[in-house]
Amino acid sequence: MVLAVHAFPKLLPNGYVGVDVFFVISGYLITSILLGELNQEKFSIRNFYIRRVNRIFPGLLLVLCFCIFFAPLVMYPDEYRLMGGSVLYSVFFAANINFYLEAGYWDIASKLKPLLHLWSLGVEEQFYLIWPLVLFLAHWKKRSVVATSLVILFGSLVVNLVLTSKSQPAGFYLPMGRFWELASGGLLACIQWRRENVRMNEDSLLRERGVQNALGWCGIGMLAATQWTPMHADAFPGFYVIAVVAATVMLMLAGPEAWFNRKVLSYPAVVYIGKISYPLYLWHWPLLVFARLIGDGQWTSTHRNLALLGAMVLAMLTYHCVERPLVKRVTHKNLLALVLLGLMVLMGMLAGLIYKNKLSLTPAPYANTPLLEYERPAIQSRNKVVLLGDSNAGHFSYGLSLLYGDRLETIATPGWPYLEGTKYREGYVPHHDHRGSPELTRQALARIESDPDVKLVILSNAYLMYLPADNIRSMERAQTETVAQAYEVGLRKTMERLLAQQKKIILVKSIPTYPMLSTVTACASEVRPAWRRQPADCIRDRDVVDFERREYDALVGRAVDGLHDVSIFNTLDELCDARYCYVNRNGILMYIDSGHFTTAGSQLMAAALARQIEVAMQKNH
Repeated sequence: MVLAVHAFPKLLPNGYVGVDVFFVISGYLITSILLGELNQEKFSIRNFYIRRVNRIFPGLLLVLCFCIFFAPLVMYPDEYRLMGGSVLYSVFFAANINFYLEAGYWDIASKLKPLLHLWSLGVEEQFYLIWPLVLFLAHWKKRSVVATSLVILFGSLVVNLVLTSKSQPAGFYLPMGRFWELASGGLLACIQWRRENVRMNEDSLLRERGVQNALGWCGIGMLAATQWTPMHADAFPGFYVIAVVAATVMLMLAGPEAWFNRKVLSYPAVVYIGKISYPLYLWHWPLLVFARLIGDGQWTSTHRNLALLGAMVLAMLTYHCVERPLVKRVTHKNLLALVLLGLMVLMGMLAGLIYKNKLSLTPAPYANTPLLEYERPAIQSRNKVVLLGDSNAGHFSYGLSLLYGDRLETIATPGWPYLEGTKYREGYVPHHDHRGSPELTRQALARIESDPDVKLVILSNAYLMYLPADNIRSMERAQTETVAQAYEVGLRKTMERLLAQQKKIILVKSIPTYPMLSTVTACASEVRPAWRRQPADCIRDRDVVDFERREYDALVGRAVDGLHDVSIFNTLDELCDARYCYVNRNGILMYIDSGHFTTAGSQLMAAALARQIEVAMQKNH
């Protein structure tokens, strides 16, 4: 299911729920083993984790090592650094936390992250940090393991539903909303463990086999139905996963004698896929991602098929040449676990160096260093200038500080436009890096108004953060307006308030963005990997950009209409010509990501902005 949705998404669009099926199976298998050990008084938390290390680490180490040493052929330096972070988190089985933290507005496309699939391994291992201890305490205190499993199951299910409704990435990646799926398998194991001690006569056994067949068909039928039921990505996992978990539990509850399980799932070829399923899962996604990267985000059927074939071959080699020999030939399991743990620590150290840019196997990174020579305007004004807005104000700060020094004050908060009288929409959950509030706006405007040396205020923000996101409203009439109306009203009120205090204003129009680029460094030829080519999206048609911005341009026009001492700085004049807009213009990489400037870009754009500042400052003087 998972391979199908990753390689042929149109064929099985909901195949990703295969991970949820796996969670239930994993919970059942591990719990069955733990209950057997507890019942025989052989349980040891130390031995449990030794077994986990010996089972999980060999294949994982191979895949992490492959990614680190193969990726330089297909990844740019910034992509490679981020992958180093993924490896680092994966070493600590916290990949799900890493991808949750990355799941934001400047996040690269998920299909281009080679280790994204390890989020599920993170959830699984985080569950097994607490689950064996829970079972041990329940057994030791003579508490019902069934009742204990039910408490964890329903508690985690409630967390899943709440998290998904508030923040879909949190519901998807964070462990507490996923534990109930593994606990469902654990609950089934607990119930069956208790039933094994109850004798059953032949008649009841025959009747139960009929029930088992019915359960098997219901389970596989419901699981098949989930594949063709439309699922909204913004609401997953949520309620959708309940059906998947229920179907899996029914299929497992049917037992080995149910017809479908006996005839289909026990077929030797299917069983063999089960045996290599762990290394197959580990290998398939990095190879598919690298196939996409070779095609700059797209792939040919040949690349895809070769990736799938490679995943199958590598999975079989991993199983037969690594996993099975370690199980059969290594007698000192404790020593093996220690060696594997040491290798994983070394892998983490290597990944940390890559993530911190202390080590890179890619071509020399693009030097995001200042321009030594560029055309600077003459600065004659002596008053203070305030730069106010979100991160699209912040990326002007470096270049303007070189020109205005301590006469520049920057007030910039990511994801917050500093518009008078606006707030985040009720029910909107901002990204964890976005901490704006009406109080921040009040404090910023009050500080500007109280300083007579401030003669000019630069307003700059990324309109795409607000209009499409539908995330702000006016505080006074939040129920009766659209986000565009709130943005326009807030912008107008901000400018009127500043003008009333005799402050001049330059309104910086938002820069064009390049969200279709997995990395803007792809537009710099000097760092292009051997197997990559420059994407076509390094250049955008000016007509297309103008068409996308028509609502925004009209909004700005209405907001400034009739206001004196307000001038507009159109960033497109500097970043585009009559035909195209550029990431890399005149040999200089202007963008550090899809919507922010490099150091050099900040210098050049600040110089152009400063020319307009000086003109504005000279008026009426």
